[in-house]
Amino acid sequence: MDRIEVKPRDVEGALTVVREVAIHTPLLPVTDGDARAFLKLENLQRLGAFKIRGVWNRLTRLPEEDRRRGVATISSGNHGLALAWASKRLGFPCVVHVPVGGNPRKVEGIRAHGAEVRTLSRPELVRTYEDESWRSWPETFIHPFAHAHTIAGQGTAGWEIVDDLPDVRTVLVPVGGGGLATGIALGIRGRVPGVKVFGVQADGAAPLPEALRTGRPSRIEAPRTIADGIGVGMIVESMVDLLRRNLDGCLLISEEDLLDAMRTLLLEAKVVAEPAGAAAFAAWKRYRDRLEAPVVAVISGGNVDPAVLARVTASP
Repeated sequence: MDRIEVKPRDVEGALTVVREVAIHTPLLPVTDGDARAFLKLENLQRLGAFKIRGVWNRLTRLPEEDRRRGVATISSGNHGLALAWASKRLGFPCVVHVPVGGNPRKVEGIRAHGAEVRTLSRPELVRTYEDESWRSWPETFIHPFAHAHTIAGQGTAGWEIVDDLPDVRTVLVPVGGGGLATGIALGIRGRVPGVKVFGVQADGAAPLPEALRTGRPSRIEAPRTIADGIGVGMIVESMVDLLRRNLDGCLLISEEDLLDAMRTLLLEAKVVAEPAGAAAFAAWKRYRDRLEAPVVAVISGGNVDPAVLARVTASP
């Protein structure tokens, strides 16, 4: 894949475009004992997740020839949902390749917005990314995270964090492919130097630490996590350098951490977060003693499967 170049000025340039469809989501202060953090509530974003920011910035800049071909992507849910919605609004066809076992609620939403849904096995998904076989698809491929316009669009969430909390010192961001974390880091550091940005991954699906350490792509053969939004299990080659230059490290959390964070968010903060959306808050709860305040945890999405939500509320 071609090298991706994204600068803070690209995030600033995406602001006007993204604001055509995305809302400026709030920061919510939360306390746990004597500790305090701020939640960036992207679960309140249009379609229930941050993805519309990058998708809209990408699609509205597509050349007319690419639009005529229609668009296609691979998605476990939120990216596909955003692409289906935006494609329908802009008037061109959309195909979403969903990994086998994808979140049923999200898949239903993708279809409801008029996209054609096809399934990919895990080996097919990995091969599509690693061999870039999507280049042979008849549609224009809209990468879920590895594109400059997508990353810049996601970065507008970081710009908003600075608007609302100018003295922010640490930001925690869930990482699937890395587009959100990279974009937010660029959106923040272009305005407030010295802020630390940490990626967060589930310890059963965490290729990021190895990629940061070696500077090479990394893949987990059989990623396991309840958090489908960060369960990609791979860091592709084009993202490695961006992530190494823009992140200060990766914090790992357990499945128990995720469920506990979802429960706390729901019962105490009245915030509905899907597992991936709760990951950054889970990391704050686990690592907060070593993080410089003020800390912002990005709640990346709220499209939780009802069965998972029932499991969370049924737990003591």
